[in-house]
Amino acid sequence: MFNHLTKVGAAAIAIAMFSAPALAQNFTLNPTFGTFTLQSGFTPDPYQIDVVAGGSNDASNVGSQCAGFVAEAPDVRLHFQGGLFNEINFSTQSNSDTTLVINDPNGTWHCNDDGGNGLNALLSFVPVSGQYDIWVGTYGSSTANATLAISELPYGGGSTPPPPPPPPTSGPDFTLSPAFGTFTLQSGFTPDPYQINVVAGGSNDASNWSNGTCAGFVADAPDVRLHFQGGAFNEINFSTLSSSDTTLVINDPNGDWWCNDDGGNGLNALLSFVPISGQYDIWVGTYGSSTADATLAISELPYGGGSTPPPPPPPPPSGPDFTLNPTFGTYTLQSGFTPDPFEVNVIAGGNNDASAWSNGTCRGFVADAPDARVHFQGGSFAQLYFSVSSDSDTTIVINDPNGNWHCDDDGGNIGLNPALFMAPVSGQYDIWVGTYGSSTADAVLAISELYSY
Repeated sequence: MFNHLTKVGAAAIAIAMFSAPALAQNFTLNPTFGTFTLQSGFTPDPYQIDVVAGGSNDASNVGSQCAGFVAEAPDVRLHFQGGLFNEINFSTQSNSDTTLVINDPNGTWHCNDDGGNGLNALLSFVPVSGQYDIWVGTYGSSTANATLAISELPYGGGSTPPPPPPPPTSGPDFTLSPAFGTFTLQSGFTPDPYQINVVAGGSNDASNWSNGTCAGFVADAPDVRLHFQGGAFNEINFSTLSSSDTTLVINDPNGDWWCNDDGGNGLNALLSFVPISGQYDIWVGTYGSSTADATLAISELPYGGGSTPPPPPPPPPSGPDFTLNPTFGTYTLQSGFTPDPFEVNVIAGGNNDASAWSNGTCRGFVADAPDARVHFQGGSFAQLYFSVSSDSDTTIVINDPNGNWHCDDDGGNIGLNPALFMAPVSGQYDIWVGTYGSSTADAVLAISELYSY
């Protein structure tokens, strides 16, 4: 591994950082001056976008520490994949007094006025991959021409020790189609290990573009591309099996590069990850410059054998199906939502025995379609609570934004009702409210950031 930053929550080195519901600022609107996609190591740096700063909305509506006037729609939307560097900076350049308001990938609001040069604004973040919605404001109510600058370099010039650059055009290139196929696996896949035959090696000396951190010779194109959805298990392992000395190079879903030589059995390679959903581009190398037959093995089991308690398997086609439209509505909630708790009236139960497709982990009977779907953006609070209240014995089944299944029966504080407490992950939650018996029943689904049940 080299230059790998720990995945953090929305930690930010921001002049003002807080959570608040957006009042006039609406990040669901299309940005006025464009949507941009940047990957860590982008050039040119700084990346500059011309905008017209200001608008009719007083930024203090977002929070008392915000200043200036901004538009309703974002000025710029950035999809960022990082971070090889330690920070990402957003700054303004204008002859007028400008401000910044940013909604980061975790739904947290950040504001600044005069943190940059002169009367310009600056916000600096520990780089988190995802969507940044950006408003450039003016301190007065008049609009003004301005430039938004996005940079991974320290604000005000200088330099940082350069990370391994993105592989050159002549080296490993994750934009190329993989030589031995693209595969999609969901946590709990079988067979485990999942094996793919490849020809290891290539013409690129991995040590040349990794400051000597990586070893071996690899091809230009990835050997294998994996789209992974997980993780019901605690790790995912990539290993090589070959009679030759093999190495591994992997670009993970966050754009970080990882390498190994001889971490597996004998002269084979091994890389173990905390499972992140997304795209893995994988190169199998050889320590020498000759190619060799090899097998790439992908497993959620501890390397070298053993087993872990099985997760609930994906529901069969005849069971709960999160591709169906929810029966009692789709809702969008942003961290700090009101009222809290947010309640949805449902009819609990259905014809699917949850224990039949979860190896007994889940309880009760649920419908085919979700009862409710929640698009959540957060979390400024530590947990997100889902609970049910009913005169009957109810259960709950939730498929979270990472594709993981969660179940409960009788975990709430009121009678025979369930509750599930989760770390707040932004994305789509599909929710089934079940009954312990096969009869249906009236129930209320409650969603809260403040209370446990």
